[in-house]
Amino acid sequence: MSMDKVMDNIQRWKILADIFLKEGKSVFIRKINDDLHFCKIILNSENFILVKNFGPEQRKDEEDTIYWAQISEFDKFKGNEI
Repeated sequence: MSMDKVMDNIQRWKILADIFLKEGKSVFIRKINDDLHFCKIILNSENFILVKNFGPEQRKDEEDTIYWAQISEFDKFKGNEI
């Protein structure tokens, strides 16, 4: 993937994160190492996103800082809202 495409994705995800945070929506994040996060956004910053996980089970109730460059997928959680 080109650097321009990566930067376009990151900018789009930041905008979505602002919307999801404002609306209190849960999100799905897959990192480039295939770690999954089902979570609520606590903070959306320029370089990273701070989340509180509700899944998978091994991350439940943990807060994680995830740098935007580590993310390969970012979307609204499509399961039952937490």
